[in-house]
Amino acid sequence: MREINQYNLPRQLSGKAYIVPALIMVMISIVPWSDILLSATNKMLWDREIYAQKIITGDSVLNYFDYDTFSSYFTAEYTWEFLIKMIQDGVIPIDHTLFFQIISSIWVVSAAMIIYRHGGYFSLPLIANPLVFDLAYSQLRSALAVSILYIVYLVRPKSNLIAIALCLFAATIHTSMLIFLAIYVLCSVTADEGGKLSGWSKEVRLALVVGAGLAVGLMIGPLRGSILTFVGDRRAEYADASSGLLYMSFWVILFGIFLQNYRETLRSLEGRFTLCVLAIVFVNIFTSFYSLRFLSMFYPFAIAAIMMSRPAVRIPTLVIFLMYMFAQWYYYLNTLNG
Repeated sequence: MREINQYNLPRQLSGKAYIVPALIMVMISIVPWSDILLSATNKMLWDREIYAQKIITGDSVLNYFDYDTFSSYFTAEYTWEFLIKMIQDGVIPIDHTLFFQIISSIWVVSAAMIIYRHGGYFSLPLIANPLVFDLAYSQLRSALAVSILYIVYLVRPKSNLIAIALCLFAATIHTSMLIFLAIYVLCSVTADEGGKLSGWSKEVRLALVVGAGLAVGLMIGPLRGSILTFVGDRRAEYADASSGLLYMSFWVILFGIFLQNYRETLRSLEGRFTLCVLAIVFVNIFTSFYSLRFLSMFYPFAIAAIMMSRPAVRIPTLVIFLMYMFAQWYYYLNTLNG
């Protein structure tokens, strides 16, 4: 008889079970971490500062860019620019500081609830990673967009149309949400039970999930400029930074661990999602293109996948990850200090 692994089954929690951990994370999120960082290191979060100056000076893409095609609402991220404009004009009666705090709190709470769902209170401290700190408090556009996807994942609307509409709405804040949506669909159809491709062998589904990740890695890496130019995205002219192998070492190790245990990993949506995204990260390490922001947005699912693994995999992986996370903070703070 085939052994059923209980560890990669999602935890069934009632809505009430999220109240206390959510309140804890709200309290943690409203601590002025960006000000503390500025005071401790005399360095600021640059993306956050750029957004602040944009609101203060009244600079808006809506003043000079015409959204004359349907695709431009995604490639030029209309909803984010609209929100900025509404705050500038006083239609939304809050200042940029409160706007930023709302985004940060939404991201921290929704990401933490994904981790809590699969790891309980013990796993919540794992949210304190420099990758996600920078996302939550500096890369605010990305944080707001991906938070919508997190909430869709947590709430699981009964209507697929509502879920798809929310995901498409998120893509008008940050275009990359279309990639996450496509990966989610792929991971859903390759499920062991109920997936449209469930009749395929695990090896074929593994090749499909990993192969899709490698293909996306090439699209957002070496082929990024050509694709953005083709769809008329203004970011085609922007340079991208690389992520070194040493700094990304844990994610390469995790990719190897999950590949070695692919039969277990493929059983959960979170595992398949993690495999696909780690394939993206893996290919971009060797093509010298930036994947840290992409990695930070998928971070809660990676931790969830680790926590859902059997103890023989989970415990040593967590030990390695904790050592890596200390090294991350050392590197991050020293980088800020120049």
